[in-house]
Amino acid sequence: MVDIYIKDKFGKLILSEKIQAKEDIYYEKTVIIAKNQTLKVTITLNTAFPPTDLAWTEKELQTFDKIIELISKDLSRNFSIEELADHVGMNRTKLQAGFKQVFNKTINSFTQELKMQSAKDLITGNKGYSLKEIASMLGYRHSNHFSVAFKKRFNVSPSVFKKID
Repeated sequence: MVDIYIKDKFGKLILSEKIQAKEDIYYEKTVIIAKNQTLKVTITLNTAFPPTDLAWTEKELQTFDKIIELISKDLSRNFSIEELADHVGMNRTKLQAGFKQVFNKTINSFTQELKMQSAKDLITGNKGYSLKEIASMLGYRHSNHFSVAFKKRFNVSPSVFKKID
């Protein structure tokens, strides 16, 4: 039995599946997450070679989820790895290594990705925020740093993106 749970950045469960499996698994599903937005989920599990290096306890996996929740709740705050480690009671080396192993990205790259997706959502939303306000909401002290990060992620500056939308 394999359980698949996928949550969006706000913690809302968007996919929950239980798959009976005694052999290798290939699972593919397209999930509608919002109007005109879909998520394609593909999972391949080879039972002949089970992972031996993922020796994380359920408590440690929950700790990594707490980190995601903490970061997601306050994108205006730039948490240091030390702060996050102290908050969840895990040493920073184990936290960094475990997060990278479980989510296949560093805490900082995860945070950056989350901020950029939120920036995109805020720009396309109808709230009327200025780019300077959005930069501040996402923890950037200087709007030009925000613009550089946005352009690096989406290959277009936020001001041009705003005009396109």
